[in-house]
Amino acid sequence: MAVKVRKTNGELELYSESKIRASAQRVGVPKSLLPDMLAEIRSKLYDTIPTSEIFSIIKNYLSRSDSPYLAIKYNLKAALSELGPSGYPFEQYVARLLTAQGYKTTTNRILRGKCVSHEVDVLAVKEGTTYFVEAKFHRRIEERSDVKVALYIRARYEDISSRFVGPTTPWIVTNTRFSSDALAYANCRDIKITSWGYPKGEGIMDMIEETGLYPLTMLESLTLEDKKLLLSHNLVVCRDLLGEDKISLLPVERRQVILAQVRAICSTNSG
Repeated sequence: MAVKVRKTNGELELYSESKIRASAQRVGVPKSLLPDMLAEIRSKLYDTIPTSEIFSIIKNYLSRSDSPYLAIKYNLKAALSELGPSGYPFEQYVARLLTAQGYKTTTNRILRGKCVSHEVDVLAVKEGTTYFVEAKFHRRIEERSDVKVALYIRARYEDISSRFVGPTTPWIVTNTRFSSDALAYANCRDIKITSWGYPKGEGIMDMIEETGLYPLTMLESLTLEDKKLLLSHNLVVCRDLLGEDKISLLPVERRQVILAQVRAICSTNSG
């Protein structure tokens, strides 16, 4: 019998082993571990099992394996939702991702439009095009950015862009997903959009894997207070903690454990 899986938004879809394989490949699970990992999932499957429970099975399996640090990478979506509550850390994080991809970025810009002034989360420039980026943050991973967000961003763009010379583009980046109406409107009105898995192969999930800029909120060795402290110092990326002056913000007795985890899961070749 085909098993259905309940997604975080409540929708049901057929359990797909190919999706499990793809996610495992994305986070770097060794091929030698896949057969046993998939067998463990199959042994615990039941109809309408939540995706969160499947991820828990995977994380528990990996934590007992020879590559326990990989379990942490399955916290990525939840880790993004911790870049708040204000959303300002998420704006900084988006800027870091774009900078790593060759954009010149500045954050929290006040730009004068034809009618009024507007705050732009990230101003990004690449190959002569200026992008007005709205970093739309959601604390709940099941929440979606709806069409009202796209309508507002388009209206703001039309007011701001009239004062710019050269090609310009409105852009919305969210840590969750867009509603179907938001997607339709954005595609109709030439708004560039980036969500967790959209566009395919170019979503925020893909940007993170490509750049190796994992959010520090995914580190299980950090307490909630640690995370708040680091975010208050404008630190948002795991590898930021490799700097001696940054790790010194944390309790000395836990620094080596934290650094070991950072080195295990965070790329050091970009950002």
